[in-house]
Amino acid sequence: MSNVQMKFLLKAVCMYLLYFVYSMLTSQISAILQLENTSIVSFVTDFLFTCIIIFAYRKELKEDANTIVEKYSIKKILKKVLIGIGLIMLLRIVMGIITELIAPGLSVDSNTASILDLLKTAPIYAIFKTMIFAVVSEELLFRKSISCFIKNNWVFVFAGALAYPLLNFVFSGGATPVLDFVMYYMTAVVLNYIYVKNDRNIYIVMIVKFILQFLPFIVLLTL
Repeated sequence: MSNVQMKFLLKAVCMYLLYFVYSMLTSQISAILQLENTSIVSFVTDFLFTCIIIFAYRKELKEDANTIVEKYSIKKILKKVLIGIGLIMLLRIVMGIITELIAPGLSVDSNTASILDLLKTAPIYAIFKTMIFAVVSEELLFRKSISCFIKNNWVFVFAGALAYPLLNFVFSGGATPVLDFVMYYMTAVVLNYIYVKNDRNIYIVMIVKFILQFLPFIVLLTL
């Protein structure tokens, strides 16, 4: 591993440690402050983490932005985004069929259930968590940070995809943790594939993720 890759590895480790620590401490801080609504603390800590990780990867974000402006036409961006959305939707259909065969009647995964609960108690935070944090912070953490030190595309696509489902498993679990783990892993694999097929430009994946988050979120708002 080169010195540059080692530098990126250390930065990624710092970001993951920060993410892990503040996620674990959020409930404890709320207890110390005697807050009934923990979403207030979660909102603040998620916002601060978003600012920190954007600052940490500001150079990479600027480079990707320059690439978009110089090499990508609007037509090309739309084509790549539509292909990405199509791949994710196809995966969700396949995983939905598999889920129905294994666990009939399971219609809402743990992540969707938590968003539904959050919408009822803290709608503004739910919007931030779904449309900003999940799109910007998570993509920088789970894709950009890992891709900076894993240069082999296939190793990145399959090994790098383990980070998100592992952390999700630790923090949420869910009624069907194995099925959730497989779903999150396969989604991460496809997003990683979209990422490497688009010159490792994080903005393409962010746009895909934003649209995928936006459409069902609008449906949830009507429930």
